[in-house]
Amino acid sequence: MKLFRTVRAHMLKENRFSRYFLYAIGEIVLVVIGILIALQLNLLKEERNQRRQEVQTLEQLHDEFTSNLMQLDEKIAMRKIMINAGIQLLAYHDDPSLIVPDSVETYIARTTVSPTFDPVTNDLITSGRLYLISNMALRRKLSTWTSELVQVTEEEEAWIGLNRNVYAPFLRAYYPMRNVHAAKWSGLDVVRTIMLDKKNAVNMDISRSRRTPDLAALFARPEAEDLLSTVVSASLFANRQSEALRASIVEILDLIDAELKND
Repeated sequence: MKLFRTVRAHMLKENRFSRYFLYAIGEIVLVVIGILIALQLNLLKEERNQRRQEVQTLEQLHDEFTSNLMQLDEKIAMRKIMINAGIQLLAYHDDPSLIVPDSVETYIARTTVSPTFDPVTNDLITSGRLYLISNMALRRKLSTWTSELVQVTEEEEAWIGLNRNVYAPFLRAYYPMRNVHAAKWSGLDVVRTIMLDKKNAVNMDISRSRRTPDLAALFARPEAEDLLSTVVSASLFANRQSEALRASIVEILDLIDAELKND
């Protein structure tokens, strides 16, 4: 800058106003170019930082939705077991000659569980950080994720209410629930799936009731077919919604994978 001041002073001293004018314009241009370069460098630095945050967010989302997919698949599998058990019990109702006494408690136990999907949820939307996601298709899928989730949880909550308030009281009135609990703690498939620690699930011998259940009377009750068909129907509805949600999770994971590959 000292050099610039010396040149300006020399030109003014020699009254070279035209050259001074051109020189001043050139100096201004150089200053502007310097400012633009500095701004561009800052912009590039900011973009790199934002991309780094985006990649970190995408990696976190990938882990979360992979975990959600695994959990959702478990709940879908549980409901399929419930559906098969309910259909088998309905067959016993329709034709008592098909009843296999030793299998009844297992089938009933399978129909009394309440699978609930409890996903890992990211706070991108509520925290206002959704802008970090540059892929608009992925951003749209993430923004509608919670509304799609509600459709599954509504079906689950509906079954929980029916199970606690209607189905379970009916079973307690006509079947020894001790047998059902014994079946659950003997390592029943659907119960093991619910356990957080699946590798070290504890089995316990509760032993069966001394009461001999009157299976003919149980299946002859008119409420039996209504409630068993409700088990099947509620599980089917919940699985239909869960399968739609599953498709959304898979799409989200595919979009995330594509973005991470481009990094």
